[in-house]
Amino acid sequence: MPAWAHIETAHDDDPRGLVLAFDSVQLSETARHSFGSEPCDIPRWITAWDPFLRQAAETLSAVYAGIGPAPDCLAAFADVLALHLAGRYGRARTREAGARLSQTKLAVVDDFIHLHIAEYTTVERLAALLHMSTSHFAHAFKNATGLTPHFYVTTKRLRYAECMLIGGSMPLIDVGARAGFQTQQHFTAVFHQFAGCTPRAFRLAHARLDARNPP
Repeated sequence: MPAWAHIETAHDDDPRGLVLAFDSVQLSETARHSFGSEPCDIPRWITAWDPFLRQAAETLSAVYAGIGPAPDCLAAFADVLALHLAGRYGRARTREAGARLSQTKLAVVDDFIHLHIAEYTTVERLAALLHMSTSHFAHAFKNATGLTPHFYVTTKRLRYAECMLIGGSMPLIDVGARAGFQTQQHFTAVFHQFAGCTPRAFRLAHARLDARNPP
């Protein structure tokens, strides 16, 4: 186990799950060596829907449940997780990193996403909407919302899908299409990562809840 990474497993009945702590200096250095850039600032606390970290935690839990992992195995996990944290949540210390979209510009982006929710929306298209370069827009958008443009659009699609699932009996394939997912399989996979269940299970759960609590 590398000296700069500490991994603990909680008890089975502890809802906190897996706890990982990284040395911030080593984390930035790992990112700098890998990305070839200046050290980046990574938030001390992060609240986000992150399928990669969920899968990594499940893998680590499975490893600990069996034979104790070798130091080389833990070192590899530490490096991969450090790179993911730095790449997804790090804020590079550059001039662009301080840029932030105004509330007015965010409203323009929100309106566009709402009107074109069923269409394939690229970061380039959103940047062009505000007459900004793709790179500058992505930095400014993340600084303003805490999310990447792609992830933000995905959450909007999923929230819209949830509303359709709760409020009607539209076929699931139509719900996915109206929410902007290209295939039913993609819709089901992304929705499961976000909500922890399939669209069908989500609809059935809310139908049972409504039956128990009639208006």
